[in-house]
Amino acid sequence: MKNLIVIKDSLHNSVWLYEALGYASEGDSILLVEDAVGALNNKLSLASFMAKCEAQTSTVYALIEDIQIRGIDVGYDSVTLIRADQLPDLVPMHQKQVAW
Repeated sequence: MKNLIVIKDSLHNSVWLYEALGYASEGDSILLVEDAVGALNNKLSLASFMAKCEAQTSTVYALIEDIQIRGIDVGYDSVTLIRADQLPDLVPMHQKQVAW
């Protein structure tokens, strides 16, 4: 089991993504919630981020309710969308959780 890295802030949107990815290990998961889903609007930066995640086999999740509230269009199949009621299932799949 690996780590679940939860990113909720949007400091310059994609900056947090790369910061978290720097601490992520092979197979870790990254969950975007709250304002962090705004990074999904930056297609160019997100494409680079997703390529790096794929290279280290990190899974990227995003909370669909936060995406819908902010009116964001997700154009990446590699971002796994989950509902808030699925969060409790995600937590025990990981050894520890890190909030960013």
